[in-house]
Amino acid sequence: MTRKFNLVIILLCSFIISSEFTYKDLPVLQSGRIKPFDTYARNHLLQYYGKSSIKKTEFNDKVKAIDWMFNVFVNPGEEIDRQIFNIRNPEVSFSLGLDKNDVHRYSFNEIITGFRENQELLEVLKIKDEENQSLVDKQIIEIYQNILSFDQISHSFYCFLPLVSFTNQTNRDFMGLETNEPLSYSYFMRNFDKFRFLLQNLIDTDESKWNASHLELSQVAMQLESMTQFQYAQSIKIIPDDSEEWKSPWELMDGRKLTEFESRILSLYEKLFYHFTNNDIDLANNYATLIIDEINSKKNINKSLLPLETLYNDIDIFLYSIVFYILSFFLVGISWMISNNYFRIFSLFSMIIGFVLHSLGLILRMIIMQRPPVSTLYESIIFVGLILVLFSLIFEYYRKDTVGILIASIGGSFLHFVGFKYAADGDTLGVLVAVLNSNFWLATHVTTITTGYGVTLVAGLMAHIYLVINYINPKNKVLLNKIYNNAFGLTLLGLFFTMFGTILGGIWADQSWGRFWGWDPKENGALLIVLWLLMVMHLKISGVVKKIGYIYALSLVNIIVALAWFGVNLLNVGLHSYGFTDNVAMNLFVFIMFELIFTSSFYLLIKRKIKNV
Repeated sequence: MTRKFNLVIILLCSFIISSEFTYKDLPVLQSGRIKPFDTYARNHLLQYYGKSSIKKTEFNDKVKAIDWMFNVFVNPGEEIDRQIFNIRNPEVSFSLGLDKNDVHRYSFNEIITGFRENQELLEVLKIKDEENQSLVDKQIIEIYQNILSFDQISHSFYCFLPLVSFTNQTNRDFMGLETNEPLSYSYFMRNFDKFRFLLQNLIDTDESKWNASHLELSQVAMQLESMTQFQYAQSIKIIPDDSEEWKSPWELMDGRKLTEFESRILSLYEKLFYHFTNNDIDLANNYATLIIDEINSKKNINKSLLPLETLYNDIDIFLYSIVFYILSFFLVGISWMISNNYFRIFSLFSMIIGFVLHSLGLILRMIIMQRPPVSTLYESIIFVGLILVLFSLIFEYYRKDTVGILIASIGGSFLHFVGFKYAADGDTLGVLVAVLNSNFWLATHVTTITTGYGVTLVAGLMAHIYLVINYINPKNKVLLNKIYNNAFGLTLLGLFFTMFGTILGGIWADQSWGRFWGWDPKENGALLIVLWLLMVMHLKISGVVKKIGYIYALSLVNIIVALAWFGVNLLNVGLHSYGFTDNVAMNLFVFIMFELIFTSSFYLLIKRKIKNV
């Protein structure tokens, strides 16, 4: 069933995706996942530059990540002077002796010079324990690692570049070459048996008797020897072997006997880079298609997913989604100011477009990763945002008073902004921890609990709107009663999903680890939401608080959701701790303080009004 669904979606996208591949789609194995080069390039540019494209100041347009990376491959001497390394901390640039500039970005040459002139700095950091490292120390180490990474990338495909002149007719005839095009290091390694015969002849011939053929062979041998200095550049894995491992080009350049498959792949890459260096992009893309077909015939890499992921990268669908969410928010505001039903319809239409784009982005991610879309913190943000908008639109369908649109536009936009922040950290399509890589449990526990987050946030936002309207227009009892009843229903629905999802999480933990609650703080954090919602319901049903007290307590549930959702990361333990994120504590504190001040202020103002009456 899942395969049929995926096939339908791919067919729907086929009018956009070409039947042929491009160099963007070439597969590379990184962090346990086969991804297109487009994704690989974006991740590294985000890591170095902080953005997925480079602004060209002289033309005021942008260089895409994939074009930047391939220029690094074919013109490393040009790219080492491009200022792509983002250093925003002035203490770091000062420690490296870098001149201050307005853009806070520096080139490879500038930074490597700084490290060479401050070698003692690295020596001190190498022996310093991680727990004793300051923020500046960690940032210097990060910059150094980025420099090493860039150096590896810049020479990873040096063996494919046509840099070796081989024009002597005798030599070319012996090697079976018909034209005078320059050759690559890889070519000589693939044809080493023939080339070794020429070298042996060179060695056996007295230097005084060398002819033009011998002189050229001597020069070529020295040039090839100098190129071996880049054999360390083995970080890009593009050639699968008989095991689950993939190899880099340089790993095959150690004189080993190449398999027929390895030789064909190397030959195709040589031709691709030959045409790429000559700006014959169409011909280069033809060879990219041949490479992908060849690899797919050996490994069945599901090649149709490669251009789909490239498409997902290119269209930036969530950016368009938030544009329509924000537009919907402003249209709702206009409809409230001038009481015009047309603007309500326009705002609803804009919200639906944003929701469809939001859904399509999530579906594309599901197809690319072949699993449910809620396995990482970033994915949970996208999914919860979608659930929030969905339930808000359902309420708008029945209410038709723009309150649902308002909640959807605020919640959807806010969660998209949070998601963009996490997307800037790198690859958002990462491979799961093995124990989490279960489609059944991801589709039940994780989907259920995140649905509970979304529904609970809708209830909390509805409580916010109740507080605002109650203060501004307390006489509108009809609207207030509708919002109150809706908030009560959402509380019950949120309680159901969070409680059921938490129980499923415990069962999963019991099956995986043999214990129910002790496995992970995340499950205990999710229980906080259940307990808070139960408390709110008991306060209402028992009559301990009146309407306004119930609404105030419900409005604070957003804080509980944030603590259960993001606060777990501050503990830095457990499978759900996706790594301690810089500034997350401050951002969480700011959110909590804003919520407390906003809701408490309106609650106290309303209580004062009631008391005065």
